[in-house]
Amino acid sequence: MKQPRATYRLQLNKDFSLADARVLVPYLDELGVSHVYLSPILMAQPGSTHGYDTVDHTRINPEIGTLDDFRALAAALEARGMGIILDFVPNHMGIGGASNALWLDVLRHGPDSPYAEWFDIDWHPSRPDMDGKVLVPFLGKSFAEVLADGDICLKADAEGFAVWAYDKEKLPIRTDDSVALISRYGDVDDVVAAHADPEALRELISRQHWRLAHFATAAHEINYRRFFINSELAGIQIDRPEVFDHAHALIFSLIAEGLVDGLRIDHIDGLLDPLGYLKMLRRKSPRPIYLAVEKILAPHEYLRRDWPVEGTTGYEVGADLTRVLTRAEGEQALTEAYKGFVGAVPAPHDEAYRCKLRVMDNELAAELGTLASRTARLAWSFAASADLTEHALKRVWRELIAQLDVYRVYAHNGVPGSMDRRELSLALARAARVQPQIQPATFDFIAALLYGTLNSSYDAHHAAEVVGRFQQYTGPVMAKGVEDTSLYRYNRLVSLNEVGAHPDRFNQSITSFHDRNIRRLERHPLCLIGTSTHDTKRGEDIRLLISALADDPGHWAQAVITWRSLLGSKAEDIHPNDLYLLFQLLLGGWPIAGITQDFADRLKGAMTKSLREARQRSDWGVNDLGYEKKVEKMIDGMLADEGFLKSFHSVRARYEAIGRRKTLIHVALKFTLPGVPDIYRGAEDWEQSFVDPDNRRPLDFAALGRRLAKPEAGRDDKLVMTQKLLKLRQSHPVLFSKGSYEPIDRGQDRLGFRRQHAGVTLTLFADLSRWHSAGLGDTSGFGKCVAGEGDGPVGVFIA
Repeated sequence: MKQPRATYRLQLNKDFSLADARVLVPYLDELGVSHVYLSPILMAQPGSTHGYDTVDHTRINPEIGTLDDFRALAAALEARGMGIILDFVPNHMGIGGASNALWLDVLRHGPDSPYAEWFDIDWHPSRPDMDGKVLVPFLGKSFAEVLADGDICLKADAEGFAVWAYDKEKLPIRTDDSVALISRYGDVDDVVAAHADPEALRELISRQHWRLAHFATAAHEINYRRFFINSELAGIQIDRPEVFDHAHALIFSLIAEGLVDGLRIDHIDGLLDPLGYLKMLRRKSPRPIYLAVEKILAPHEYLRRDWPVEGTTGYEVGADLTRVLTRAEGEQALTEAYKGFVGAVPAPHDEAYRCKLRVMDNELAAELGTLASRTARLAWSFAASADLTEHALKRVWRELIAQLDVYRVYAHNGVPGSMDRRELSLALARAARVQPQIQPATFDFIAALLYGTLNSSYDAHHAAEVVGRFQQYTGPVMAKGVEDTSLYRYNRLVSLNEVGAHPDRFNQSITSFHDRNIRRLERHPLCLIGTSTHDTKRGEDIRLLISALADDPGHWAQAVITWRSLLGSKAEDIHPNDLYLLFQLLLGGWPIAGITQDFADRLKGAMTKSLREARQRSDWGVNDLGYEKKVEKMIDGMLADEGFLKSFHSVRARYEAIGRRKTLIHVALKFTLPGVPDIYRGAEDWEQSFVDPDNRRPLDFAALGRRLAKPEAGRDDKLVMTQKLLKLRQSHPVLFSKGSYEPIDRGQDRLGFRRQHAGVTLTLFADLSRWHSAGLGDTSGFGKCVAGEGDGPVGVFIA
């Protein structure tokens, strides 16, 4: 295994293939990275732009290339001393359409399919007519309407008969029905013709192992585990040995061949037993590999030391970097500016709590209901708890999960560790205070279940299953309630509204920043440092430009009032919270390199997604297209309003100057701290992407290569500093992987540290003063300045 020194993330799809990646190898080598970090490469749904919807674990996605193409990329990298890290998805598979043979077999054969237990399906849900069936919630209207409209029909192919919806969703019919139909009609064409009649087709469908339904039905009746609320991504039981072996066979063959040096494991908290999975992965991997997990940590939480991994994907480090560059002194003024513009708003913690309750009552209601019903069956199995009601148990689960501060807890052999027990105890205590009308016995039963102290008269397997469901449910509630709802509602300073970050934590002190770096070096020195990813809400430089507001909050407070006045009637129908968000996105997203023709459409797309994620004035399930159009019209009018733009650009120039200085400090810290810096495609340059899919738009890598070869001062400052520091890591790899980390006290407005190994000393100083204008102080005696400048805002010195 080649240990990663710095990684470069590439997003593969039909428009950017393995062959395209191979063309970039000389550029990436010149930049100075050690590993290309690829999005999932296994066969995904046709047209997938991300690869997280795997439909076949045994093949490389033909839309991105072949096995030979992968080998050619690996060979090109190997020739330059570089390697590959792969993103792998063990939690779920893409379903729907006609590409997942395993899922189609389950639809045809139901519980008797050899793959029925590969997917996490409840074959005996509470609705009687769903026994032995799986819900297929892929219709845009009710089943009756779609049937009447003629958008469902029976077809035949080489694999037999199947019902098709919209000529897209394939739903195989039972083998017994196929045999009976041929026996009755004699000819395939006659079978199809006979079922052109809607009533005949409805009767045939009623006998199948699946129930076709409107997409909204999933929220209350889904009976398979999903990835969050995405019904087209079905959970698989990767803890089953046969599923594990099948899913990893191709990946392990690539590792055995020496083509892959490491894996990034997606959504580790979705698995029933993350620790067991990671141990099995280490044990069965044909050779040692680098291993990082996507794990979102609470502010007080650290990655578990018993997990056999190098670290996380680094969301928490990215949050540290943003916060240490956001001035604490600006918090009160920005809070007042926000409330003055928008009105009274709930505190971030209260908003998160409300949004978690909201998602459990809506999009994730079915999973909560299943958890409650299984808990009730367990309680009713023994006389001591037979009087507990399913309704009360559901209420306790709902409140407990809303009060939980972490994504999930972990029980080993039915017993939580000390950290997990603490989290559960705090959440249970808060839940009991908020819901005093619920009988204490209900809380006591759930507490005993979670603590592993239930009476031995209860079925241990049933109890473990309920605890497992709880553990797999809390992550989706946190993700959809907080990341994808409340973070789009509280818009005080949206640079803090990020995956792995927390908007109520405005700033990080220099002391705390040092402490976290020291701890990371001690525990996970090869943890990834992710500052922009395919999942981040905003690119790293948007965040830093927006954080610049904290350096001069008074100027911002006046600017937003002026802008609203200048827009006049254009903005009068737009909610002030949406307008406040828009102004921040405009400020942070306005391209440093100059306006582009697609900027208005990109901004509209980001605002539409933000409105739907906030679920206040629009939503994904029930869109308010009228309001969305008003926002789009206002954006067009705003960008055509010369008076507004004149005012905006005078303000933008002020904050851009501050933001540029923050970016250079950010780059210097990212590439010198303990950990392995990860560059999201194109983020070696100004990264001002909005939320996906904007952060997957095509990039002009050829232009980046030309600029790297002949950089211009100002335009290419970030690109040049990134390369300098990557080359420094290349020259001193052990200094960065094993070197010490020692804070240097330079006062409250300057950050400093040194790293030492084998006689080489790196020293960094950064000016964190207001506007980054104080300079670095005396830097003599620290060696040669190899990145930045001796007079600030940041300098990196080697001796």
